[in-house]
Amino acid sequence: MITLVVPTRDRAHTLRLVAPSYFAQDGVSEIVFVVDAGSDDTPAAIAAAAARFPAVRTKILTNPARLGASQSRNVGAAAASNDYILFCDDDEYLEPGYAAVCLDKLRRSGAAAVSGRRVYMREGETPQQALRRFGNGLRRAPPFRRALCEYVNGARFDGDIELPFTNAIILTERRLLQQFPFDPYYARGNGYREETDYQMNLFTHGFRILVTSDVHSIHLCPSQVQRGGQRVSRWRRVYWSVHYTRYFYRKYYRAYAARTGLRLPQTAAVALFAGFAAYREFLRPSLHAAALRLLEMRAARDGARAAAPAEPGSPREG
Repeated sequence: MITLVVPTRDRAHTLRLVAPSYFAQDGVSEIVFVVDAGSDDTPAAIAAAAARFPAVRTKILTNPARLGASQSRNVGAAAASNDYILFCDDDEYLEPGYAAVCLDKLRRSGAAAVSGRRVYMREGETPQQALRRFGNGLRRAPPFRRALCEYVNGARFDGDIELPFTNAIILTERRLLQQFPFDPYYARGNGYREETDYQMNLFTHGFRILVTSDVHSIHLCPSQVQRGGQRVSRWRRVYWSVHYTRYFYRKYYRAYAARTGLRLPQTAAVALFAGFAAYREFLRPSLHAAALRLLEMRAARDGARAAAPAEPGSPREG
């Protein structure tokens, strides 16, 4: 059976939405919520969800002082009763079957960690609508950028693929977490790389990481996640992303580059990432919004053409 571990901080409002999807997972017999020195009514939100699923054992642990998501994951894993641990963020739904599918693939493949795909909801969407829109991905791009050491969440692919790391919603084994625990260094700022540190530790020690298109987690839209967690301004996000990437590279870059065949020097890789981090925070959102508007305009135009009556004597497309 599986223990689901959820680190959380002042996110009662999101847990009321997403927590029922955790309790409904086949194969999950225990859920450990680790409240990272929060001050809202998270315990009440958890209790309300748990009351609907009495067969699932629920544990609520509270850190007396803020430890960050990484160490909260370690706290939750240490309290788990099962051999398999599934981590989930407190602002994401789990699609039905997520835990069971990941467990089956982990056992069959011998991988150290398995995740599904992550889908980001848009304003006004339901999880089901977001899944239909996402399909097998939204971008014609490789699923991993070696030079940036970045997973491309929206890349199009089917089935299962092997990568250096995937998203944060992973199923793994308790024995591996005991051997390669999450690094608590990522406690400040935005905690960037905190969930990938564990996976990269596995990867550079020769383990395999899989991501499958067969199941998904569905992230709430921005208007639903305005409080709690590790939230900082854009400039501080750039700062902390670069700061933590430098630390991450000092730990893993040599072994990562050797295993992936990357020849870019480490200093150049840090500089490249710094430019990417600034682009991602300040330029890409505007470009993305413009691209969405263009797609919507094209869809509206094509819909209007399809609905317009044909002119007399003009052929119709069959």
